[in-house]
Amino acid sequence: MNKAIFYFDIVDSTNDEAKKLVENFNVNSGLVISDCQNKGRGRFGNTWISMKGNFMGSVFFPVKNYKNIEKLQYSVLKILLKIFSKIVKKKIFTVKEPNDILVKKKKVSGIVIESFTSKKKLFAVIGIGINFLKNPAISKYKTTNFKKEFNKSINKLDFAKILTKEIEKVCK
Repeated sequence: MNKAIFYFDIVDSTNDEAKKLVENFNVNSGLVISDCQNKGRGRFGNTWISMKGNFMGSVFFPVKNYKNIEKLQYSVLKILLKIFSKIVKKKIFTVKEPNDILVKKKKVSGIVIESFTSKKKLFAVIGIGINFLKNPAISKYKTTNFKKEFNKSINKLDFAKILTKEIEKVCK
């Protein structure tokens, strides 16, 4: 069973949209993706700089308990490493603990995991940002993108379908 993909032109945050789908429309699981985010976020309230052409998405689904949420960090990073390595046919990606993926010591992707309760059910929301076409200039660390490093253009919707299939395998 494939998770539904909800595609938006612009949102404040894909994580917030996922939560709205659960709370207001009784959707239990899916993937929210958007062309643009106004208020994307990373860990500890940091801002995720969202640039058009990149991947901004949030996978959401119910979980049994908080222990399952803790395990998701490692599982999702492992899934992304697997997909990225297949896309570029190289295993040159590394994880910068606890939630970033690097290529040549430059950040290309990050995740943030949040949880919330709705109608007595616990939900996990995994926000995923990937620099496909552009990368922000950040003073704290170096960034890059897939186009620059590998001359690869990646279709967001195709990537979303692969991502949901891989996450379903792990998060049943």
